[in-house]
Parts: sequence; structure tokens; C-alpha cells
Amino acid sequence: MVEKVLHAGNIAVAFSSVATAADLTVTGGAGAAISASLSATDLFKRSSDKDARPLAQKMAAHMQDVLDRSHLTEGRKRVATQMLALYPPSKSDLAAGNMDAPTVATTLRARVADTATDPAHKTDTALDDFAGILADTLAPFLEPQDHKDAMLQELLARTGSSGQSDRLRNEGITETAIIRLAQRIARETDNLGQAWLDLQNAMDIAVRVQQEGRLPSNHGDFVDEVLARVTGLAAEGEYTAASDAIATALEAEDARRARLLDRGIEIAMLEGNSTTAAAYLIRKADLEVGGAVDFDAIRAIFITHYKKGRDKGIAINLEISIALARLVLTRASTADERGTALNDLGASLQTLGDRESGTDRLEEAVIAYRSALMERTRDRVPLDWAMTQMNLGNALATLGQRESGIARLEEAVTAYRAALAERTRDRVPLDWAGTQMNLGNALAILGERESGTARLEEAVIAYRNALAENTRDRVPLDWARTQMNLGNALRALGERESGTARLEEAVIAYRAALAERTRDRVPLEWAMTQMNLGTALQTLGERESGTARLEEAVTAYRAALEERTRDRVPLEWAMTQANLAHLERAVFDKTGEAKHLERAEAHARAAQEVFHAAGASHYEEKIERTLSTIAARRGG
Repeated sequence: MVEKVLHAGNIAVAFSSVATAADLTVTGGAGAAISASLSATDLFKRSSDKDARPLAQKMAAHMQDVLDRSHLTEGRKRVATQMLALYPPSKSDLAAGNMDAPTVATTLRARVADTATDPAHKTDTALDDFAGILADTLAPFLEPQDHKDAMLQELLARTGSSGQSDRLRNEGITETAIIRLAQRIARETDNLGQAWLDLQNAMDIAVRVQQEGRLPSNHGDFVDEVLARVTGLAAEGEYTAASDAIATALEAEDARRARLLDRGIEIAMLEGNSTTAAAYLIRKADLEVGGAVDFDAIRAIFITHYKKGRDKGIAINLEISIALARLVLTRASTADERGTALNDLGASLQTLGDRESGTDRLEEAVIAYRSALMERTRDRVPLDWAMTQMNLGNALATLGQRESGIARLEEAVTAYRAALAERTRDRVPLDWAGTQMNLGNALAILGERESGTARLEEAVIAYRNALAENTRDRVPLDWARTQMNLGNALRALGERESGTARLEEAVIAYRAALAERTRDRVPLEWAMTQMNLGTALQTLGERESGTARLEEAVTAYRAALEERTRDRVPLEWAMTQANLAHLERAVFDKTGEAKHLERAEAHARAAQEVFHAAGASHYEEKIERTLSTIAARRGG
């Protein structure tokens, strides 16, 4: 796949060459085909980038196909290809158009209409022909080829629509720099929301580098020259070269390094080089005290970056905190310090791993926590040991949720139970309740994966224990979350049992949770709780003779849809529609009223449309089976 955005310059050079060859071909100047004309002329002398040559050959074949399929007369083709040769899109045009072919063509058409000197190039017909061929030729070379490419284009689109591109350009930052930042960040995460957050942070740093670069340093000509060079390189997106310039200067400049280090930290963050950023942060701290800073001082730097990454969701700060934790470990001199540094390393790895789809960070976190437990032993620091056991359990539980087996979940349960040996209710009641809550979560997942009910019963006990300290008066939202989880465990038990007692208890738990999980306070959590309440009521209703519970379930599902809208959360909206389809079919089975089958089909069709569009084949298959059962009942 051509890395379109990074090689926007190659695309621009290739298009210019192909357009010139097309003009020669159509006017009869150099052979019968664009590719032949391209090969017969020395069109690449002005470009030192050899990557544009194979790209041009592919583009030539495509443009030939576009022209061959065109309905244009030979005269109109001649004018259009002449215009393509005279007004090809530049790298900046491609970037400003967010690498979207129709946008680039429309923008360039408007500019040609304003600036062309040949009257033949200013007619609507000529301009439309020019824009059409331009867009059709560029389209396959600019279309997203995969998820990363699509994310990259969305990030660039957001920089334009949010006004960020204008802000950066006003500071002298080029389109190339913006593209490279977006490209790096798109490569590092699968989550668009995370990527946009990280890109906004990076753009803020990029602006700060330019603004500070224009200020005099008062550190002499050498430092001023280095900073000016680094600022210029950063404006062009040449972050590696800028970082190299800082590193070279730091080797030569011993007296006044603080500002060079500040700039080096920012450039490293723009480059995505957390190791260098962490090293510079510690070098700066050492410089400020005139020697090696102690363990606590370095850990304070770690905490700053860890909290920013954790609380604001910025990945680069978490990456830096990981690198800092490793450096902190090298300066630890006691078991307590080593245990603290390893626990910190695990926390940073786990926080970042929770946000990533893979498991590598979480696996590293488990190793870090296990190493920490070798240093902060139960006999010497029992509460610190228990805290690390709790953290280890959390990392193992997350791994267990992402894997199909139960081994990691079993290990998580073991870690939580170990933590509870020291995190007792009498000593640390809220920590005890939090550990009981997490233990319940791990047991509930195990229970869902196993056929019996023993684990689910244990989960219910753990949740009820947590509620003894996580009271509504003391921690209302924690209380509500525990009630919600208790309801889920009770509902799972009720679905496996023939009676209705557990389901009745689940309904009570969900209704309790809704007393604090209100729509105004936590709208999506309120909607999720309504959804789960509806599911419990539906199961109850299917087991009872009347339709009262089923009607209550309808009310709960419809409430959930007030926040689970199709625009905001399309898949969750579709799942709720699927539940309503099942529910209306259940009402039909009890009443025989045809209107309920009509409603069931309408809900199922709505869900099917979203599942199909999202490529959610598993859910699409399930909804097709639902439609089949609806059809069978109608036929009967």
C-alpha cells in the first residue's frame, strides 16, 4: 500500500508527470499511450524522489483508463489534459484537502477559475471536465486502504474542521508537520478518540515549540543558533533531525543546557520518543541540583507524567511515565524503593494496556507486579504488599477478559483473595470493599464461562460484602455500580435456575442502582442499567403467565434508547432494537396479537441494517434467525 499521506509529495510529483504525459499523448506529441509518453520523456529530472516513479506508472495506467472511459469529445479531452498539466495539485493542495480526492478537485477547480489566464480554461464545461478527471485519477491513490489509513484521514479532517490546521499554519508549522504528527499517532492506537486526544496534545506542543523558539534565549549565539535550527526543523516536521541537533548540542554545551533540554523534551514528545524524553527530564533534574537527584525527586517527575496520562488520557505521558519508572528503578537503593518503582512501572503499563487492544502491556504489567512482590513482602510491608496484589489481580482480570480461557481469571481471584488477607474490613474498610468488588467481577466472569453456579454464588457474596462498606450515603456512585454488578450476577443465576427469585432480586438491584445512576448525572450508565433491567424483566415475563413484566421491559428498553441513540452508539442502539424484537415476539406468543409481530419485525429490520453496515456478522446472523422465527410465527 502506498503511504499516501506521508508521501503526498510523491503523489503530487507523480501526478504532475502523468498529467504532462497525458497532455503530450492527447495532443499527439509523444506516442499513443500515456505510459509510453511518460517513459519516452525525461519527466523526473526535477524530482530526486525515486519513489514517485513506480507510483507514476500506476497512475498513468489509471488515468489512461479514466480518459478511455470518459464521454468527453477529443476536443474537451485536449483542453482538460492541458489544464491538468498546467494546474496539477501540489503536496500542500493534497494535505489541505485532507487527502480526499473530491475535496482536492473542488478546491483546485475554484482556484483555477480565479487565476487561469486562458479564457478556454475558465468556462464551466472546462472546469468541470478538469475537476472530474482530476478527482477520478486521484481517488484510488487517496482512498483509505485500511483502518489506520481511514483513521489518518479522519484525524486530518478534524484538524481542518476544528480550526487546528489554521492555528498551526499561523505559527509557521507546515502541512507536512501536521501530517507526520497525525500519521505517527494513527499508527500507535486503534482508538479514534484516543488518537484525536493525543494529536491535540501534540499540536499544542508543536505550537509551543514555535512560540518559544522565537524568544531570545540570553544564552549566547551557540544556543540561539541551535534553538533556531531546531525550531525550523520542527516547523517542517523533521523531528528526528531536530532531536539529533539537540543531542549534538548537548554534547558540546555544558554551561547552559536547561533550555536545550526543555526543547529536547518537547521535540522527543513530538517524535513519539518517550525514552529520550524521560532521559532529558532526569538530566534536567540532575542539572538543577548540580548532581544526581534522589529517588523521591525522580519519582515526583514520574507521578506528574503518570497522572497526566491517566487523568487526561494522553498516551505520550503514559509512555514517558513507563520510561521514567524504569529509570527510577536504576536509582533505587532499598527494597522499599525497588518495590515502589516496580509497582509504579506496573501501574503505568496497566493503564496504557487497558486502553490498547493488544495484551503486551498488560503482560509486562503482570511481570512488574510480580517483581514488586519480591521486594515489598507481606511480612515487612503488609499493606503495600496487599496493594500490589490488588493491582496484579486487576491486570490479570483484564487479560482474562480478553482471552477465551479461565487461567488468568483464576490467577486474578487468587491475587484478590491474597490482598484481602491484609486489606481487612477492620483495618481499611473502603480498600476492603474495593477489593471485594473486583473479586466479585472476576468471579462473575468465571461464572459466565462455566456451566455451574458456584462462581456466580461467590460473586454475589463478594458484591454483598462490598455493599456493607460501599454504602449509598458514603460513596453513592460506587454503591450504584456495585448494585448494578450484583444485579448482573443475580440475573445470570436466575437465567440458569427454573424459579424467579433470583430474577426478582436482580430487578431490585437494578432499580436501586438507578436511584443514583440517574440520566442527568451519568446518561450512558443510566441507559446501560435500564437495558439490563429490561433484560431481567423480559426473562421474568417469559416465565410468568401475564404480560405485565414484558410491558415493564418495553418501558426499560425504550428508556435506554433515549440515550443509546443510533447516532451516538449505533451498535448499542441496534442491540437494544434486537432485544425489543425478541420482546415483542414474546408478547405475541402470549397474546396472539399480530401487531406485536409487526413491531418485532420492524425492530429486527432496524437492527439488521446497522449490523450489516458495521460488518458485525455475528449479530447479523443472530438477527436473521430472529427474522426467521418471526416469519415462522406469521406463517403459523
